Amino acid sequence: MLRLFTLLTLVVILFTACDRFDFGFNDRNANRVGYREVGEVQAWVPVYVKNDDAGLDVAVKDKRPTEEGGKIFALGNKLFQVETGVGLHIIDYADKTKPVKVGFLNIPGCQEVALKGNAVYTNSFEDMLVLDLSAFPDVKIKSRMPNIFPEMKYPRPPGNGAYYVCPDVSKGRVTHWKQETVLNPQCMN
Repeated sequence: MLRLFTLLTLVVILFTACDRFDFGFNDRNANRVGYREVGEVQAWVPVYVKNDDAGLDVAVKDKRPTEEGGKIFALGNKLFQVETGVGLHIIDYADKTKPVKVGFLNIPGCQEVALKGNAVYTNSFEDMLVLDLSAFPDVKIKSRMPNIFPEMKYPRPPGNGAYYVCPDVSKGRVTHWKQETVLNPQCMN
């Protein structure tokens, strides 16, 4: 029994001491543990905003198409639809038979929204914002509470078991993710 244990211990040490095995790794990526050539696959790709960019500001912008639509809520004659990770679509539905998009409220990192009276509570990444939208398009930030949601500081790609392109912090802050065909993505959630 002791010999078997010693043999197994030596095998484990041998395998953990080696730099690389040829189990589908190639020489070009030999220094990257776990890298595999998977070919072209659908993968989540990070969308960046430079840290000093005005794209990180809360601001009213022109209307835009919905790409990653989320929850919808109403305040007066306006509907607000979450654009996951990006902000809120503003829809005028005074004529309930013909709703019209009237603008977009840029709130980087926005995931969830709640209402209480005329106040809109949402997140901008890890911070909680309280917005006054009662005089839209004049939007006021009533308060910003930093680091209330630390788990939302770096948005993760959607889904489980999916490939994604590893984020590169030198490119800026990841605001959201989009799906593209990618050659050999290096990360998987």
